[in-house]
Amino acid sequence: MKKYLFLSFSFLILQLSFSQTPKYRVVSIPVERNTLNLRQPWVGGMNSPQFSPIDLNGDNLKDLFVFDRVGDKVLTYINNGSGNDSTFNYSPKYEQLFPNMLGWALIRDYNNDGVPDIFAHGSAGTMVFKGKIESNLLVFDTVSPLLLYTAPPYMVNIWTSISDLPVFTDVNFDGDIDVLSYGIIGSTIQYYENQTMEHAGEGNPHFDVDSFQFLEITTCWGNVIQSSISNSILINQGGACKGNDGMVSQASGARHAGNAIFSFDEGNDRDVDLLNGNIGYDNLSFLKNGGDSSYANITQWDSIYPVCNTPILMATYPAAFGADVTNDGLEDILISPNVTAGGMDIKNVKLYKNANNQICNFEYQSDSFLVHDMLDFGTDSKPVFFDFNGDGLQDIIVGNFGYFRPYQTYKGTLAYYENTGTATQPKFKMRTEDYKGNGGTPFSDYLLVAPHPAFGDLDGDGKQDMLVGEINGYLHFFKNTGGTIAAFPAMTTPQYDSIDAGQFSAPFIYDVNGDSLLDILVGKKDGKISYFWNFGTKTNPQFHKDSVNVSFGSINITQSGSNEGYAVPFVLKTGTGVLKLLIGTNRGAIFNYDINPNNLRSGAFTLNDADLLKSDAGTRATISVADINNDGLLEYLVGNSRGGLLMYSDSMWDQSTVLSTPQVLPDQMQLKIYPNPARNYFVCAMEGVDLSSAKAELFNIIGERMNAPVNQNSNKITVGTAELSSGFYVVRITNTGKTYTGKILVNP
Repeated sequence: MKKYLFLSFSFLILQLSFSQTPKYRVVSIPVERNTLNLRQPWVGGMNSPQFSPIDLNGDNLKDLFVFDRVGDKVLTYINNGSGNDSTFNYSPKYEQLFPNMLGWALIRDYNNDGVPDIFAHGSAGTMVFKGKIESNLLVFDTVSPLLLYTAPPYMVNIWTSISDLPVFTDVNFDGDIDVLSYGIIGSTIQYYENQTMEHAGEGNPHFDVDSFQFLEITTCWGNVIQSSISNSILINQGGACKGNDGMVSQASGARHAGNAIFSFDEGNDRDVDLLNGNIGYDNLSFLKNGGDSSYANITQWDSIYPVCNTPILMATYPAAFGADVTNDGLEDILISPNVTAGGMDIKNVKLYKNANNQICNFEYQSDSFLVHDMLDFGTDSKPVFFDFNGDGLQDIIVGNFGYFRPYQTYKGTLAYYENTGTATQPKFKMRTEDYKGNGGTPFSDYLLVAPHPAFGDLDGDGKQDMLVGEINGYLHFFKNTGGTIAAFPAMTTPQYDSIDAGQFSAPFIYDVNGDSLLDILVGKKDGKISYFWNFGTKTNPQFHKDSVNVSFGSINITQSGSNEGYAVPFVLKTGTGVLKLLIGTNRGAIFNYDINPNNLRSGAFTLNDADLLKSDAGTRATISVADINNDGLLEYLVGNSRGGLLMYSDSMWDQSTVLSTPQVLPDQMQLKIYPNPARNYFVCAMEGVDLSSAKAELFNIIGERMNAPVNQNSNKITVGTAELSSGFYVVRITNTGKTYTGKILVNP
């Protein structure tokens, strides 16, 4: 096979060169936790990951495509061939190759061309992206925005819920991909058979291997019914699956809000067996197929699997995925939660090795496959740089939403990772993951949910105090009682100054108006920022509800159709004295505004960039900035809903994180899209490139092609946006056999 290469805080006054140049992922900074050096600390966490094998770099080894339902985030791992605990190396440079997807995404090769394709959730069903190689790049086209089946005289969409995980596999062993999915109503599994190979066998001159031709064979595959009131499975239900007219129909009864099904051939007898996950339950049910490839009949149901080994249990909605992660040629099983919230958020990827043993096929290996190698603080991470021990090196303090506790509320924690490196080579070491100062109260005992820390000398004693926001919108004051080393032994003032900023308050302390008094900015769930200016003194600050601008800069970073923005502010001063406002957002991008000093109490700020890092960090992205290696360039510490940490930099620390195909990267840098954001139009231009014959395409965030007026000449392509909804879009320009992509924010 021909090989191919794939592309794509403390209170600080940062008077540095704030650069609009590319930001680079940093993955090589060492981190020690519990005396162990983490192998891959900066992945960003996993909460509800879905796993698919894929060859990303063309070396004929199966790498891993990971799609996390929490935040709809793609993660990519390269297989180094070792077959041991360190087989997979996190390689973020491949993540940009994949389209935006929602809910679930699974890699399959539906047309058997050796190039991976994607089956992903689409509106009311399934969409398919076809993979192909262009200019040594893996690119994906939307080949089917919605899978349909023939129901004469109509074509009807194959229903696949965003909360489910359907099966895309060769059910009848004829060489093409079929579909098993719970229907929109009822409690039975529907079987849609792909007729592509049947048509190919007829010598059809119109046969197209890239087309889909599905028939609904049965709405009660396997003669099995999922109980509508419990987690039990009713087998041998052939009669119950039929209506009064004798025709097969969906069984009655309320449909469960979520089912995750996984197919495998448990006995190697050329038929499809299933593992069935059910929302709200911890186990996976095994459904043994006593039929064959042409007629499925479930003859055995077991709520415990495997019965011969440690059974699969995963709160509160497990799903199974198949991949050979031990490099022995056998498909192993990975188990993870299938929820967007309220599931296991640490020790949440179980590995069952395929033992190829008739007595016990799968043997439990670990509850932390891949996740034990990374920093992960449960649900949500809210990291900030802060020199905790006064040694001039930036340490990291991390708040979170909390850790999942079955049938109990979350309790937020504060973790402290000390920078034990040097001024030019940072290294972080865990000191605690539930801070208590000088023998004081463990932070989790305050029972705060979603604590978000900020630091600044609010009482004028020369020590950086701590202000903590939380889910209810209050700010809580912790006085620094330490010396050189900070200490916060107790909550000094609950509900500081009676401030209730709004849900998920994310404070930042800074002298915004330049009067030498520290002010408070508070980001909120509603996507806005409140500005509380200090009208007291350095030793007696005062902030009141009547001294607040609840819409600082007229900023609202919520997306169209949503009321959740989760704004997280960070202010820095450039070398030229300009105040920059960076904002973490629910959409995973970091916004960059100029603060207009004349518009602090009212008025709007200028948006410079709606995607500063040019990278999807995952939902509920947070931001903290510092120069941690004293090279005059900035590092960007980012948290997200998956609970892990990511690091970016204005300088390149790790060449391995950068796509290196020379034919492509220069061209990508030539593509200019402006203005961004766009109101009524945007322009695509490439210096020195004739675009008169180029093809311009526009896609929304779920990969649907959008119709928009295009006007082009040799110098530029102008795309009208007046009829588009607000939000992010992907632009694709195809010219002389090469493809160029970019993002545009439309804000009409």
